[in-house]
Amino acid sequence: MEEHPKLLWLLRGILICLALLVGLLLLVNLPMLSGQANKLTQVISSILYGLVYAYLLNPFVRWVDKLLLPRLQKTKLQGDKARRLSRLVGILFAFCMAGLFIYLLIKLIVPQVGASIMGIAKQLPDYYASIEKFVGRLVEDNPQIVQYVNIALENGYGHLENFIQNDLVGRMQSLLLTLTSSVYSVLRELINMVIGIVVAIYALWAKDRFLSQAKKLTVALWSPDRADRLMEQARKVDKIFNGFIIGKIIDSLIIGVLCYIGVSILKLPYAVLVSTIVGVTNVIPYFGPIIGAIPCTLLILLNSPLQGLYFVIFVLVLQQIDGNIIGPKILGDNVGISGFWILVSITVGGGLFGFPGMLLGVPVFATLYMLISDYTERALRKQGKPIQTKAYFSIRQVADLPAGETGKEETHGDSAG
Repeated sequence: MEEHPKLLWLLRGILICLALLVGLLLLVNLPMLSGQANKLTQVISSILYGLVYAYLLNPFVRWVDKLLLPRLQKTKLQGDKARRLSRLVGILFAFCMAGLFIYLLIKLIVPQVGASIMGIAKQLPDYYASIEKFVGRLVEDNPQIVQYVNIALENGYGHLENFIQNDLVGRMQSLLLTLTSSVYSVLRELINMVIGIVVAIYALWAKDRFLSQAKKLTVALWSPDRADRLMEQARKVDKIFNGFIIGKIIDSLIIGVLCYIGVSILKLPYAVLVSTIVGVTNVIPYFGPIIGAIPCTLLILLNSPLQGLYFVIFVLVLQQIDGNIIGPKILGDNVGISGFWILVSITVGGGLFGFPGMLLGVPVFATLYMLISDYTERALRKQGKPIQTKAYFSIRQVADLPAGETGKEETHGDSAG
């Protein structure tokens, strides 16, 4: 019996070493694993599209079920018939709302954006003439520049001749192959998006069965207490993702509308195009407004430098309003992590997975943060230690606390911080 704790610690040490070894191997082979993950994503992309559609449309279906199902159950329809009819109406309503949103987007925004782009194209000759005059004055005032330009042109002609004689055929073949591959990729993505609609319909129709099967498997694999804890954590994860994604979409729509109103009041050009870019990029926390403001500022600067300055000031004010008033009101405490960890999650997610990583990095990191926080709190409660983060500013102080003084429970946004 005395050797049992030693054996247990030995097994724990072996498992920790194996976990570290596996983590090191994964880190070393990260490029290869990333390539394999991309291939797997391409294979199941239609399913992923469908699950994303279903997740975004599920609030509409759930709202219809909550409103319609009790009324149907009071009629002659009972049991599965009432549930199936309510689900059918909910799915139709959800897709009608999605179709209405896409129709309004195409009807209201796309023509305005197209008109803005055509206006920029019409002004290109004026921009070219202005640049030509500037270059002409620069050359007149600095004759040495002409010599440098002539030398550069001679070198450029030599490189161009060599390129035409040796590399043109190979580059043309490579360009044709790239264009063919790009067209194929676009068509494949369009097909996957259409198939995703069918997958979303099946997922929404059978979501109760899928949830029941997941609960059944959880209860079969773990004890009742652990199964309840896992289901509670799954509900928290759903709250984080649902609150963040849906809230960010609503927040971006509001910011796009406010940007359009502000740009129109300031009489800045390309109001719809600028507002669309700012609204779309606003789904990315912190970096989104900056990413959207850069191309918009360049567009407005072509029209007037002073107007470009007005736009930069307006975007900074709008960002402060969104970050301090609109965003917290809509998102609430669904994310539950500090600004520092949001910055880290966006940087890491964007570096590994691009735009999807920047968008989903925050809820994914918030989920990991919540799981670690819950585990930490449970372990501290078992030891009779406080769970408040401020209690650990001095470890010696914690060691002197009597067992059982756990203090008041905190949210997962602070307990592991």
